[in-house]
Amino acid sequence: MEFDRAKTQLVNRFRTTPNRHFDDYSQVLFWLSDRHLKLPADFSGFLLMCRRGVWIAWLTLLSAVSWGADSGGVDTAQNDAANSHPFVTPPPLTDPNTELVDRPLPGTKSEAAESPAGENGGALTPYYVRTGIGLSFITNVDYPDFGITGGVDMAPGFATGVMLGTQFHDNIAFEIEGGLLYNTVYSNQTGNVTATTMTQVTNVQLFQVPMMGNFIFRTDPLGATRIRLVAGGGMGGIFRQIFVTGSPDNYTESQTLGAYQGFGGIQINPGEPDLMVDVQFRYLNSISGQSVPSMSIMGTVTIRF
Repeated sequence: MEFDRAKTQLVNRFRTTPNRHFDDYSQVLFWLSDRHLKLPADFSGFLLMCRRGVWIAWLTLLSAVSWGADSGGVDTAQNDAANSHPFVTPPPLTDPNTELVDRPLPGTKSEAAESPAGENGGALTPYYVRTGIGLSFITNVDYPDFGITGGVDMAPGFATGVMLGTQFHDNIAFEIEGGLLYNTVYSNQTGNVTATTMTQVTNVQLFQVPMMGNFIFRTDPLGATRIRLVAGGGMGGIFRQIFVTGSPDNYTESQTLGAYQGFGGIQINPGEPDLMVDVQFRYLNSISGQSVPSMSIMGTVTIRF
C-alpha cells in the first residue's frame, strides 16, 4: 500500500512539475530501497547521486532481484552439475588396463561372436551323426553257398547307411556304421541262372546288412579351403540273405560272416561348422565264406552336435 501511495504521489508531481521528476523518483527509490528491499545505506545514497541514471539503476536492481528468486539460493556450480550440457559431460570412468577392441562394422560379426563357443558353453562336441544313400554294384559271381550255379549278373541297386562317430583328432575320427545294400538280378538274365533245388529261376534278390567299425582320415591338401580328402576303412560283420523265386518252390538262404571295407572320397563344408557333405566310393566284401564283392557310390551328410 505504501508503495502504491508513493507511486501516486510521484505521478502527480510529474504532471505538475515535469522537470523535477528525476529528483522525486530518486527519493521514492531511496525510500523503497531503505524500507522494503533493506539495501545498505551507501547503496541507497549512491542511487540518489545517479540523477540521470536512475532508470538504469532501477532496471538493474529489479533484474538482480528476479535472478535471485529464480536461482532459489542454489549455488551456480550446483546448478551446472545438476543441469550439465550433454556435449560437456565428462566421459565415464573406464579401466585403463582393459584391452581395446575395435567395434565391428555394421552387418559383420565381431570376433567375440566367432570365437570358439566353448567359452560360452555352446561349443560343438566331437560327436556326429552321418547318413547317406547311393548306388550299389555287384560283379558277376557264382553263389555256391546259396545253391546257385553259373554266373549271376546283378543289376545296380541301392545302398544306404547310418553312422555314429567321434572326431577325437583334427584329422582322425572313429565311427560305428550300420547299412543296407540291395541288388536283384537282371530280368533278362534269369534264364542263365540254375539252382540245385529248382527247375526254373525267375528272380534273385540279395540283401546285405553290414555292421562295421571304421577309422576315417581327413586331410586338407589345398590349404584352408572347404574341400578335404577323406579315406578310411573298417572291419566287422555282414549279414546276407538271398531270395530265389521260381518253380517248383521259392526258397531263401542266409549267412553271417566277418567282413571288411575300404572307402575314399571328398568332403565339402558348405560354410557351417556343424555340417559336412561327403561323396565316397566304397568297397565291401566278406573275409571268408561266400565272396560277394560289393561296390557303392554314396553321398552322405554329416551333422555335428
